[in-house]
Amino acid sequence: MLARRIAASGLLRPGRRIGLYLATAEEIDTAPLLALARQRGCQVALPRVLSLRHDRMRFFDMAGKVRPGAFGILEPRGGAPRAARELDVVFMPLVGFDARGNRMGMGRGFYDRHFAFRRHLVHCRRPLLVGLAYAVQEVPSLPHAIHDVPVDAIVTEYSTLLFHRRTP
Repeated sequence: MLARRIAASGLLRPGRRIGLYLATAEEIDTAPLLALARQRGCQVALPRVLSLRHDRMRFFDMAGKVRPGAFGILEPRGGAPRAARELDVVFMPLVGFDARGNRMGMGRGFYDRHFAFRRHLVHCRRPLLVGLAYAVQEVPSLPHAIHDVPVDAIVTEYSTLLFHRRTP
């Protein structure tokens, strides 16, 4: 259902550079979305943790081989690195979210650090940040800290929430 929803959005056009994660058992399944993106001719990049000490990650082109990395999450081995601004759309995992677009991740801030430049730009067009979650992960309200990078949209198996870009 999630892949169908995203397919209808027009985000997976041929040639688009897509950032996507490989879901763990607790997260909404991204395998159908990955298959659809590749079928539609998108270039897919996956996150790899580069430093646990500094909580740093980077996206790498999916070159075929993946293996468990930090926290047991599947990461690409090999592949060319992609700068954050090179990606057109990035699909991010969410632990929780609210109707205002505030999100909660796993708590280490990897995505917030990687996309920190977005907090300082009024009209940042790339990448579009899309959170993926189950509908039951929505909560009435989440706090928003100054270092949090908000998403542009949240897609669940039942709905799509769109948010206006925020100004610094």
